[in-house]
Amino acid sequence: MAIEKLVMANVVCRRNRLDGIIRDLILLERCEFVDTFLEIDDGDFSIGISEENADEILDMEDIVPIKENKEIERVIQEFETTLSSLKYTPKVDTAHMRGVHNFETMIDEVEKFSCKFAVLTEEVTQIESRIEALEQYKVLESIKNIDIDLEKLLNMDHFTVKLGFLTREKAKRISQNYDNIKALVLHAGTFDEKEFYIIVSPKSLDVEMGRILRSTDFVEINLENEHFETPAKLVEAIKNEKIECEDRLVEIETMTQKDISENSQEFDRLYSMLIMERKIDQVRTKVAVTENLAYLSAWVPAEDIEPLHKLFGPPPETLVTFKKSEEVSYKIPTPTFLKNNRFFKPFEMLVNMYGTPMHNETDPTFFFGITYMILFGAMFGDLGQGLVIVLAGLLLRKKLSPEFSGILTRIGIGSMFFGFIYDSFFGYEHVISGVIPLPIYFRPIDNINLVLIYAIVIGIVLVYISYLYSIVNKLRLRDIEEGVFGRNGINGLILLTALLMLVYGMFVGDQILPTIFLEIVILISVVLLLVKQPLSNKLLGHQILIDEAPSAYYVEGVFNLFETFLGMISNTASFIRVGAFALNHVGLFIAFHTLAEMIGTTTGNIAMFLLGNVIIIALEGLVVFIQGLRLFYYELFSKYYSGDGILFTPDKI
Repeated sequence: MAIEKLVMANVVCRRNRLDGIIRDLILLERCEFVDTFLEIDDGDFSIGISEENADEILDMEDIVPIKENKEIERVIQEFETTLSSLKYTPKVDTAHMRGVHNFETMIDEVEKFSCKFAVLTEEVTQIESRIEALEQYKVLESIKNIDIDLEKLLNMDHFTVKLGFLTREKAKRISQNYDNIKALVLHAGTFDEKEFYIIVSPKSLDVEMGRILRSTDFVEINLENEHFETPAKLVEAIKNEKIECEDRLVEIETMTQKDISENSQEFDRLYSMLIMERKIDQVRTKVAVTENLAYLSAWVPAEDIEPLHKLFGPPPETLVTFKKSEEVSYKIPTPTFLKNNRFFKPFEMLVNMYGTPMHNETDPTFFFGITYMILFGAMFGDLGQGLVIVLAGLLLRKKLSPEFSGILTRIGIGSMFFGFIYDSFFGYEHVISGVIPLPIYFRPIDNINLVLIYAIVIGIVLVYISYLYSIVNKLRLRDIEEGVFGRNGINGLILLTALLMLVYGMFVGDQILPTIFLEIVILISVVLLLVKQPLSNKLLGHQILIDEAPSAYYVEGVFNLFETFLGMISNTASFIRVGAFALNHVGLFIAFHTLAEMIGTTTGNIAMFLLGNVIIIALEGLVVFIQGLRLFYYELFSKYYSGDGILFTPDKI
């Protein structure tokens, strides 16, 4: 459970081997490729040169980047369009991505499939468009009993007849303005929430009438391409044609399913290869090449050095060198490779929400995971409700992200543990102790003062641990100013300890150490906080002791002192909310139990039991979840954790 070391791999290979090496590294899912030119431009690209390959490798003055192949995206889109028209979703399988592939061959295969299914897909599109048009004609059902020749009606010399429909809202608007419309507006019926109208107007008013109808979103039924007969015969013909279209679609679908069944493996294979080709091309743009050689750089875990040597093969076909992160150009930031066990890994998501730890920081995930479970459980302690949260995390694994579902199961375990200690099962006390009589139960509502005191004690312990993290991180970075003399360093830890001892003596009346001694320690710590920069620069032998004007530095130092004392008070006092929420949790249950007693019926009791638990789990659970994060982000992480790192994200499919 720590931040694993990364090394920079510099690889030189024959150009004809480049795609194969990139493919193997992508499938390995342990390499994050970087722009090779960042190293080459600074002269930091390492090459293991021997006599037999020196002349060939030293042609780096002709080195150029590889341009993106835009043809790949076009081919993938064409293939996806074909598969979409077949209603087939391809499966991406890395097994199809191994070996040597030829992109030109892939293009030929995609075009072959596209041509093969183009005729069928075009026919399907035409049939679906025709069915959509026939659906509009359903409204003619409203006038099928009228015995009239539609062709004569729609082709009069002096009048224009329009058939169409409006929504009910727009139809109401038409009816309110009958007097202002110089036309016959006949409501012919209602069909599928649409109002069907026949509108007759003089041809001389076609422009004006068209404007009015457009303003009402009138949907005209166009019968120009239909064989006009009586409405009844036209309706019957439309029904028969629709049945024929649907039968043809079923026939085509049967043929298509047969073709898909026969070609599904080929679809999956070709699509997987194309996806890999696209990923290879994305990596290729970071590679530098000469006429015969390719140069690539990638971050890899230090523990993978031996396996990578075996993957690349022996020289001279491939030359590989590995550099420590300290030897890499400053232009290439070292990413952070978090490696936690399965239980604590979900908590990486919450840690990264604040910020990714730097590669040379201490990973706080283990401390965060353990402590967050304790804080959540202490604030939301209930065996039954904790079990519900655990089950929710397990059941929602497929719908939620694995990280978040994992967090739910783990904080649910914390809630169950404290719920057992609190003797609380879905808000009912004395149930657990009645089944398992043990002398370990601690009910918050019966020990209010102790709950609040324990909350403060927990806060002090966590603050101390955060100080230790801060000191380790600062000294690891050789930051003497903050690690030794800063408010979150050794000096700050001593100052906090002296203040706590002084406050303890004031409240208890029995000093652990003499008051005068504690006051002297506090005074020395304050002075060190004021002179931390010049003192640390003097110890390190720097000529410039203060980076700014002395007056500005010391004025700022005084304000920092005020902020330091205020922060120490607020940081420890903030943890009283842990006890407050533990009491609040019980208080909410009491409120719902009181409401149930007021109702006074069995049905009312059950209803209030269900309603109360749902509200408490959903609303209070969310509030406690957020408050736990707040305690970490503001009271603990702000002391020792920068979160300025970049997460190691290996290139993979």
